[in-house]
Amino acid sequence: MLQEQQAEVAATEEERQDLYQQAEEIYRHLRKVFETEGLFQKAGYFFEREMVVRRKQMPKWSAPRLFSKLVDLFCGYGEQPLRVIVFSNIIILLFAMLYFVSGVSFAGEQLAYRSGSGLEQNATAFLDSLYFSVVTFTTLGYGDITPLGLSRLFAACEALMGSFTLALFVVVFVKKMTR
Repeated sequence: MLQEQQAEVAATEEERQDLYQQAEEIYRHLRKVFETEGLFQKAGYFFEREMVVRRKQMPKWSAPRLFSKLVDLFCGYGEQPLRVIVFSNIIILLFAMLYFVSGVSFAGEQLAYRSGSGLEQNATAFLDSLYFSVVTFTTLGYGDITPLGLSRLFAACEALMGSFTLALFVVVFVKKMTR
């Protein structure tokens, strides 16, 4: 969009704001036209652009702008369910590594990285940590593996993030499918 490109190189803040506002109105109009025509994929693209330009009008380090950026990163303003899946996988892998380092318990035995152990034992411990991470993220909580020490804090954080992320995925997915 020409207005958006011009806003990026505008000489004054007032001019930049005006151009971003024009771009937002154009994107909104295009979104509505495409929605009316039943072209929801295109409408979704223009909705995303509208929200990005709206974010750029906010004060640079304000909380609403940062929150808007997070929503964009995690789900593309509700238009990108694949981003939620990628984010979920990153969280699961990150917490699996944390469990692998801090340790979890299975049948009375601690599963964690051990420098003296072989590759096979460490790989098995990591896979068990990955399994525990998936179970914790999805809040299934089978109870066969339990967190130890600092892993308890990690498990609580992951469960909260997992429940929020799964709800976010449902919302984004339903939004895309009900069009």
